[in-house]
Amino acid sequence: MAASIFSDNVPVKKKCPYMEKCYRKNPIHFNEMSHPHLEKIVRHQLEGEIQLPEELDFECSDRSLVVDQLRILQMVLKKQKNNSENSLFVNQLSSQSCTTNSTSSTEGSSLSDKVERHKQAMAQIRENKLKEMDEQSEALFRASNSNKDPTKIHTMKDELNKLKIADENQSGPSQEKKRNNTGFNDNGRENKKSKSVHNKNNEEVGECTQSTNESTKGKSLIDIFHSCSSMKSRNEVREKAIEMMKRQGYKVSVVEPGGFALKYALSAPYHIFFSRIHNSKPTYDQPFSITFPEILDRSLGEIACSLHINFMVDVGWLCLQYLLAGQRTDMLILYGDRVDEEKLSLNITMIPITMPTKFGCHHTKIMILKYKDDGIRVVVSTANLYSDDWENRTQGIWMSPHLPPLPKSANTSDGESPTGFKKDLLLYLNKYRLPASTEWTSAVQRADFSSVNVFFLASVPGRHKGTEYDSWGHRKLGYVLSKHATLPPDAPRWTLVAQSSSIGSLGPNYESWLLKEITSSMSKESPSSLKSHPNFQFIYPSINNYKESFDCRVGSCCLPYSLQTHSKQEWIESYMYQWKAKRTGRDKAMPHIKSYTRYSPDMKRIPWFVLTSANLSKAAWGTVGKDSHYIMNYEGGVIFIPKFVTGSTTFPVEVEENGVPVFPIPYDLPPTKYENGDKPFVMEFFY
Repeated sequence: MAASIFSDNVPVKKKCPYMEKCYRKNPIHFNEMSHPHLEKIVRHQLEGEIQLPEELDFECSDRSLVVDQLRILQMVLKKQKNNSENSLFVNQLSSQSCTTNSTSSTEGSSLSDKVERHKQAMAQIRENKLKEMDEQSEALFRASNSNKDPTKIHTMKDELNKLKIADENQSGPSQEKKRNNTGFNDNGRENKKSKSVHNKNNEEVGECTQSTNESTKGKSLIDIFHSCSSMKSRNEVREKAIEMMKRQGYKVSVVEPGGFALKYALSAPYHIFFSRIHNSKPTYDQPFSITFPEILDRSLGEIACSLHINFMVDVGWLCLQYLLAGQRTDMLILYGDRVDEEKLSLNITMIPITMPTKFGCHHTKIMILKYKDDGIRVVVSTANLYSDDWENRTQGIWMSPHLPPLPKSANTSDGESPTGFKKDLLLYLNKYRLPASTEWTSAVQRADFSSVNVFFLASVPGRHKGTEYDSWGHRKLGYVLSKHATLPPDAPRWTLVAQSSSIGSLGPNYESWLLKEITSSMSKESPSSLKSHPNFQFIYPSINNYKESFDCRVGSCCLPYSLQTHSKQEWIESYMYQWKAKRTGRDKAMPHIKSYTRYSPDMKRIPWFVLTSANLSKAAWGTVGKDSHYIMNYEGGVIFIPKFVTGSTTFPVEVEENGVPVFPIPYDLPPTKYENGDKPFVMEFFY
């Protein structure tokens, strides 16, 4: 059996905890979880229309839901069948990758031929899969919209087809590695694909490490790394990990460890970074570009353990990032979806977060790193913990300073930041009510947050009343702005701009939720006034933006907006602007970042900035009822207010002003309207 980086054993697919009561219609969920009651029905119906038996051997209150689930499961099982038919060829190729280094040039040429045949085989697999998905998605689309206005949606589908990607953009020598991106769920979550270490070239781990030391046979690279007693031996293992990852098709961000502390110091006072883009060389040397291993860099301290709070996690990939940084992998992971099947080492604990409603999402992206000196560091980002999100997509990352431990004589309420960050972070962590997180709430309590200059902004599921009415979502942002944001008398002319990677159901018009709640909260200032609301602009990639992107070349996507949702709110198009980021070298790097701000009429200053995991949706930001604020998601972000960061009233975004450095905005100003005939990107583009 192929070896994983943890062990030789790969766990079997787990049964869905909801069993016959499962309500989900997500290909990702059916790919990861077993549903015996459905598999029994669909096993012999992999082709053609699914027929649901009149009598079922399980309780069924919604036959239409079951039919939809069976269609999705049919799609998943057919894909698995196709993959298994081609796995023998892939494994034969993988098993030779280590030994090839010592073979003759003739054998090397033979391997090149095999690699080329492998590429061709993968291209054919993808074409077959797209053809299959065309048929299946069309059937699902018709079924899910049988009670909706068919004329309106089919008209939109015709418009979408006119904007389809050209064949030459999906094939040819310039194309990069193929990816499977058929999975996205009906709750508007990010598209994902597991590219876990155990799926490709797993034999390499055992074979490559044997050449270094026979005693390492059967051990994972992570275990070998932890057992190394010298810097030289650790570097040797690190080099083998880099070599292995490159052979497996990863875009490895190799940055020599040990030098990030200087880059971090130079990022003051904002400490905001954007992910380095593998295919955009201009981003390599930018002072605000960052790779994942740099977050863990040993120049910032030796990591004792880590807390990761995230949506999608590939544990194998995550551990390799720690290995590249030369750090230990002891960690607790609170997650929404897992995209790999690695057998966990004993030093890793994973806890899935169960959402109270089927439409909610554990969408937060936060890390807390604990160092050997008992100090901690908080990292808030927009990126999931798997490879695609850190290769060619625009992500935002904020890193706190090193937060040293308080003196033993100090009270746990000591060490607060001027922004109340510590109190708000503790309130958020305590919402999980998990015994396993007690260690981390204690670490936060014992840390000195006085150097933190941003506000913590989060969302947690629930109907929030009383003292917590203004503690979460857009109500929390509005509260902070009403206390601390300063705008000039011409504030209504300072445009509000939102930017995200997905869009929720916003209502029948702009006034129903966006104006009433989002624009209202984001227009607040101190002192409060009766000024009119500003203009609203929304940056979201158009189809043409996507067609020109790096993701397009590999058929990948992080923009899970559906045609069905858009058909109900076409009015949003009049507020939409393209993704343009030539200034930062990220024009072709699709934005998974989410940000919100306002800019002056001359586009040279902003009064505040929000970096967050929250897309433009009610689930993320909340809706206000008669006496409560209702939120469905977990989200995490930070608010930059000038007087706490630079002592000024605004941040310059074009040139330095009065000693205040330029605040790095991820996109170009002014925003660019959609071109004639262009439309917002929707997932049905793939079909």
